[in-house]
Amino acid sequence: MARRKQTRRKSRAAVRRRKYMVRRIVVLIIFLAVITGLTLLLIRVFSGDFSPGGTPEESPTPPVLPTFTPEPTPTPVPQLPEGLTVAPSSGETLAEAGFKTALMYNRDETDSFSREAPISFGKGSEYSAVRGITTYGGSNYRDSFTYGSQTVVNKTLTRVWDKSIGALDCGEDGTWAGVGWTGMPLIVQWEDDVRPLLGIYDEFKTKDGFTEVIYPAMDGNIYFLELSTGKATRDPIALGVVTKGTATLDPRGYPLLYTGQGIPSTSEEGTRGAWFRGVSLIENKVLWSFGGRDPFSPREWQAYDSSAMVDAQTDTLIAAGENGLLYSVKLNSVFDRVNGTVSVNPDPLAKYRYTANGYGTSDSNRQWGIESSPAFWKNYAFFTDNGGYLQCVDLNTLKTMYVKDLTDDGDAGVVLEEDYEAGTLYLYTANAVNTQSGAENGFGKSWHRKINAVTGETVWEKSWDASTGSSTTNGGTLSTPHVGHGSISDLVIYNAASVPVMVNGEAVNGGRIVAYDKATGEVVWTYEQAADYWSAPVVIYDAAETAYLIQCDRNGIIRMHNPRTGEVLTEVDLGSRVDATPAVFNNMLVAGTRGSGGSGEGQKIIGIRIG
Repeated sequence: MARRKQTRRKSRAAVRRRKYMVRRIVVLIIFLAVITGLTLLLIRVFSGDFSPGGTPEESPTPPVLPTFTPEPTPTPVPQLPEGLTVAPSSGETLAEAGFKTALMYNRDETDSFSREAPISFGKGSEYSAVRGITTYGGSNYRDSFTYGSQTVVNKTLTRVWDKSIGALDCGEDGTWAGVGWTGMPLIVQWEDDVRPLLGIYDEFKTKDGFTEVIYPAMDGNIYFLELSTGKATRDPIALGVVTKGTATLDPRGYPLLYTGQGIPSTSEEGTRGAWFRGVSLIENKVLWSFGGRDPFSPREWQAYDSSAMVDAQTDTLIAAGENGLLYSVKLNSVFDRVNGTVSVNPDPLAKYRYTANGYGTSDSNRQWGIESSPAFWKNYAFFTDNGGYLQCVDLNTLKTMYVKDLTDDGDAGVVLEEDYEAGTLYLYTANAVNTQSGAENGFGKSWHRKINAVTGETVWEKSWDASTGSSTTNGGTLSTPHVGHGSISDLVIYNAASVPVMVNGEAVNGGRIVAYDKATGEVVWTYEQAADYWSAPVVIYDAAETAYLIQCDRNGIIRMHNPRTGEVLTEVDLGSRVDATPAVFNNMLVAGTRGSGGSGEGQKIIGIRIG
C-alpha cells in the first residue's frame, strides 16, 4: 500500500511540471507574436503603408472636384494722365484778338465767379446712366449717335413706320415744317420703376422693354412714339414754338426734358424773344424756363439751337444761346420715385458773355451766338460760335482758357477724342462759309481741323472751296464729324454742303463726304453728289467693331456706305429733305424730314430697321 501512494504522488508532480512548461511556452509564443507584430507595424508606419483605424485598405481614388474658371482680370480702362489740364492763353494772345468777356450772376455783373459745387465731367462713355441717347452726340464728347448693339447681316435699310407731322407759321420769320437742323431725336428705354410714373398711355406703363422716341419738332410740338411700332405713347406736348435743335434728357434717368426755342415768338405778356424750357415727363408740362429778350445778350436775335448738357454729379445744366451767352445753373432737381413726382428749383443763372475784334450787328461783321453744341471734358467747355472762334472756358470760374480763330461760322461744333498713346485730348471741328473776309465770286473756304484740345494748337487742317450760299443757307460744313474706332479707328469722317463737285461730268454745287487719316490729315476717300449734306455722318458698329456709315442728304435719301472706301451698300428714299441727324437704338434708326424737296412726301418722323 505504501509503494502505490508514493508512485501516485510522483505522477502528480510530473503533471504539474509539464503544465508549467506548457504555460511558459505559450507565454513565450504570445510574447514573440507581439514583438513580431509590433515590428511589422513599425515597418509599415515608416514605409507609409499604415492606414489608421484598422486593417490597411487600398487608398481610395480621390474625388473629382469641380473646376472653377477664374474671373478674367478686367482690362484696365485707359486713362489720360491724371494731371492733364488745359494750358491757358496769355493775356497778350487774348488782347491781340480784342477778346473780352463779362460775367453775370443773379442779375448782377461781377468781375469773378467761383462755382460752389465744382464741375468735373468724366469720359464720354460715363456721361449717362440711361439706356438710350439723351443729348446731341450722345455724351459730353458729342461723339456718337447710336446706342446698344447693331447687327448687320444683309446691309439693308427698311422703312417700317412713319408719323406725319405739321408746320408752324411764324409770320415774318417764315413757316417751319417737319424737323430741322440739328434736330436729332432722343431715344430712351425707361427703367421698370420709372415707366409706371410717366405721363404715357396706360398700355405702355406695364410694357417690359418699353422704348420711347422723344422728338421736338418745328411745328410747335414735342412728339412721343414707341420705337418698335411708331405708335403714339402720349399726347404731343404743344409748346407752340419752333424747335430746331436737339433736346436733352436728364442723364440720371429723371423724367426731365430740356429744350430750346429756335425761332423767336411773342409771349402773352408781349415780350419778343425765345425761351429755354424744362419739361416734366410725368405731368407733361413745362416746369421752368428762362430767356425772352435777355438784356445781358449782345445780340438782338434770341434762340437756343444748341443741345444742353446736364452734369449729374453737381445737378448743373449748361446751355449755350444763339444770343451770344453761355448759361449755367444748379437745378436743385428732385425725383421722388415713391410718390411719382419730379421738380426743379433752380438757383440764379450764371452767364458768360464774350466779344472780340470784328464782332458787330451788320451782315459783314462776325456774329455773336452759339448754335453748335458745346463738348465738355473735366471742368472745361469747348465750343465754336457764329463769329468763327473756338473757345475753351473753365466752367468753375467762367474764365477763358484760350480762343482760336477758325475763320468763319462754327455751326459744326466740336467732337472730342482721347488719345492714350499721345497722352492728350484732341478735338475735331469745321466751319461753314458765311462772313469770312477774302471770299470771292461767291466762294470761301471751309476748313476741317484737328486741334490739340489741351493747348489749342492745330495738328492738321484741310480747306475746301464752298459757296457763300444765300440768306437762308450756307456752304461748307454744318455738322459734326465722326471720329472712328474699331475697324475705322484710323479715320475721321466729315461732310459738306454747297461745294464744287463733278456729277455726271458736270460741275455743280453739291455735297461731299470725305474721310481723313486721323494722324496725318491725308484724304483717304471722297464721295460726291448733287445733293447737299447737313445731317451729321452716323456710324454704327457690329459686335466685331466692323463699321458702317449711314448718311442722310437734302434730297431725302439715306444711304449705307462702306466707311473704309465710301462705296454705297444700300439706299432708301425718305420722301423729302433731311437736315436733322438720325439716332440709332440697337437695330432701329429714327430720322425726321422737312417735307420739301426729294420725291414729294410730306414731313415725317420715320422708323427704319437696319438689317
